[in-house]
Amino acid sequence: MKDLGGGLLMTGGKASYGVGGYHRSAVESVLPVTMEMREEQRRFGLAMAIALDRSGSMAMSVGDTTKMQLANRGAATAVEMLSPIDAVSVIAVDSAAHIVVPMQPVNDSKSISSKVRTIESMGGGIYVGAALHAAAEELAKSKQQNRHIVLFADAADSEEPGDYRTFVPELVKAGVTISVIGLGSPADSDAKLLEEIAKLGAGRCHFVADPADLPRVFARETIQVARSAMIE
Repeated sequence: MKDLGGGLLMTGGKASYGVGGYHRSAVESVLPVTMEMREEQRRFGLAMAIALDRSGSMAMSVGDTTKMQLANRGAATAVEMLSPIDAVSVIAVDSAAHIVVPMQPVNDSKSISSKVRTIESMGGGIYVGAALHAAAEELAKSKQQNRHIVLFADAADSEEPGDYRTFVPELVKAGVTISVIGLGSPADSDAKLLEEIAKLGAGRCHFVADPADLPRVFARETIQVARSAMIE
């Protein structure tokens, strides 16, 4: 293109660029801008607790990888977009919640994301109630003003939501928001539950039919929740 005098014109709206999930995509590599969230553009940090479904369905192959590995890659992407003013915890969930990364400042995002990428599917279903309570407990250890839970779950295999109808509104009153990334479609058996959790949690519900899109969706959610701390 340089030799022949060609060029690229890129336009976009509020759902494009970073929010559109262009981070580390082929599009970003040719643009003269970065999709990263710069620390100097933010008023305050974000504490994020990511609860990942590691149930048996996550062991299913997707091409040359698995659903679990793609989910791990998505969570790692979210971690890598954060900075030292932020804090993060990552929890693997089946019939119980397992703390993989305890709440800590994101001083070494590469080390944290490497640990996240080692999560393996261990069978059983995802107990949604256990995931929410464990995430809330981790966020209680943080000092950031902005606190957010990202729940990743299979839209056709989410179990034991517990007291979410009372617990989630209590979290919102305490300043904690919740978004859900559901693997599947709005027509799946547990999609309504996931949508309701996101609505009660004053967050967003993203359904992802293609597991390969998970890193992009995790990046988009991280940018969306951090936008409230941006300096316009």
